[in-house]
Amino acid sequence: MSLGRANWAEKLVLKAGEVIKAPNDIDVAQLSMLKVNPATAQLMLTSVVTLEPGDWVIQNAANSAVGVNLIRLAKAWGLKTVNVVRRESLIEPLQAIGANVVLVDGPDLALRAAAATGGAEIKLGIDAVAGAATERLADCLAEEGTVVNYGLLSGDPCQLRADQTIFKGITLTGFWLAKQMRTMKPAALAALYGDLMARIADGSLRVDVEAAYGLEDIKTALDHASREARSGKVLITPNGPLA
Repeated sequence: MSLGRANWAEKLVLKAGEVIKAPNDIDVAQLSMLKVNPATAQLMLTSVVTLEPGDWVIQNAANSAVGVNLIRLAKAWGLKTVNVVRRESLIEPLQAIGANVVLVDGPDLALRAAAATGGAEIKLGIDAVAGAATERLADCLAEEGTVVNYGLLSGDPCQLRADQTIFKGITLTGFWLAKQMRTMKPAALAALYGDLMARIADGSLRVDVEAAYGLEDIKTALDHASREARSGKVLITPNGPLA
């Protein structure tokens, strides 16, 4: 698996230190999605706030690839998740893969999250949307909680109120995998991806694939990937269909 940032290529010339060895019998489609989304989910769960089994985490864009990976990893570690989505049709599919609570976003999100969790203290919020969604996640957090922002699906700057930062002590921080990886030693990277590969191999970590296209159909693939209400990822297979 290449650790570089090149995509949609038939061949790459890389140094030995720029690849991670993968098992021969791993699902190649799942492996192709391993580098960014699962690693992002795992590091956001483990490198920002110290969590123990039974602790709660809240995230928005929970049906995204990062969100699905986060649900599966949290379940494996005994963490509980509140998952925020935009439409009710996503509730049952996310519950089926291990989501404890799934809520449709809205102005009363904090009240509904508190009711669904029995008033549990939530120390970590994972934000892919930014804008007012950041503020709504922060309202769900306990005092001294942390919001980790890794995306801006809304296109708006992250919003927090003064009472959230001053009186509740809410912290907002960002996460970018490429920056995080630059600080990790080769052994740590190998351990991270080795663990994730093992989870793919045993079936506990996976993301549904809706379609795959060759490079000759790249425009169609991009159009497909931009559709709303997809049920899985859209892949590019530069060297032909996967066996």
